[in-house]
Amino acid sequence: MKMKVTGGRLLHPSLSFAFSMLELGGSKQQKYNIVLGTFVPDRTLTPYQLKPKLIVKDPEGNIPTGDYASAMKNVVWTLRLIDGKNVVALTRGTSATTGDYYVDTVNALTIRRNVSTVQLLSVDFHGEFYNAARRETSEFNWHKDLTTVDETETNISLELRFPSKMNFSPFKNYGKFPIEAALMNGGVPLNKDHAGYKWQTFETSNKSWRDIDTASDLWYVSGKDSSQITVDVDFIQHTVLRVLAWPKSDPTQQQGASTLLRRWYGQWEDTYEFAYAKFLYTTTRQTKAVAKVTNRQGDIKDPQKYFDIQMFYRENDKAEWKSLGNGTEFVVQRELLTGEHQLGGVCRELSAYKPIVLHDGTILADTEGKPIVGRFPTSEIETE
Repeated sequence: MKMKVTGGRLLHPSLSFAFSMLELGGSKQQKYNIVLGTFVPDRTLTPYQLKPKLIVKDPEGNIPTGDYASAMKNVVWTLRLIDGKNVVALTRGTSATTGDYYVDTVNALTIRRNVSTVQLLSVDFHGEFYNAARRETSEFNWHKDLTTVDETETNISLELRFPSKMNFSPFKNYGKFPIEAALMNGGVPLNKDHAGYKWQTFETSNKSWRDIDTASDLWYVSGKDSSQITVDVDFIQHTVLRVLAWPKSDPTQQQGASTLLRRWYGQWEDTYEFAYAKFLYTTTRQTKAVAKVTNRQGDIKDPQKYFDIQMFYRENDKAEWKSLGNGTEFVVQRELLTGEHQLGGVCRELSAYKPIVLHDGTILADTEGKPIVGRFPTSEIETE
């Protein structure tokens, strides 16, 4: 009689799993400062780091209780940067400091990609654990969306740290003079890395603003593309400047301010008199004609530095005026003195330095090609 055989099977109880995702550093949400153009945190400096954790417990004790995340199989991290209807390709790095993201040997993920406020970074994890005793595979999935919020309250303004009109007295030595502007956000200045500047000048010939020409604008020294421009006051006659400034992260918030720079003499008075021999005698041989210019501070020293002074003489009030020349002192001989003689003069303000232009429009230049400059009277001579 044939033996009947039956088999048996060993049943193992199911393993107990506890799956979670650990945040080791960084943040799932960023903040973006639109004025400074910065992310907080900046993932290129402080990356967002994730590591799966899989705690396995075996009721029979054949498998020691512990974290088996590094033993998972078929681990796949899927990152999708969604920008509207488009999916932006991301670069997988070869180390934790390269690429947009990196996966290490223990299945930990490092994300270095910053996400704009209009983008979304979708992160998915899939991993499997194989139980050899039961010949079973357990799957684990995880998902997270990374976003960025706008944290900036913008209150952009431009502060011109200079009067809207500046009178430069020719009697003072200003030399190279700085003019500063500052782009502000809520009263806090933006540094040069986050603010752009451009200085312009007003062209009276066509009544429009234009960029500064470093060759022809002789008053310009430096700084036309920075927060501080420097001008040479000796070349300033009547110049209108404008500064434009904007946040580099948002040029549409451009601001502007202007100032008038002018050469200004203030109130002054010229007088002409005979220094001696005001009364004629038979022994009088000559007299001296003297010109003086005074302002509120008194007599101006060396007035010919600032004024074109031309003195005139005539024998009586019916005679024509005769020029004694340009200067402040002249000797008049006795034979010209009649007793009814008169002394007069014309005093005209001298301009700031400007190029010497010939009748044909040619600008005189030196051997290096730089314009030859001079100071000239700002008004015409008027006599009786």
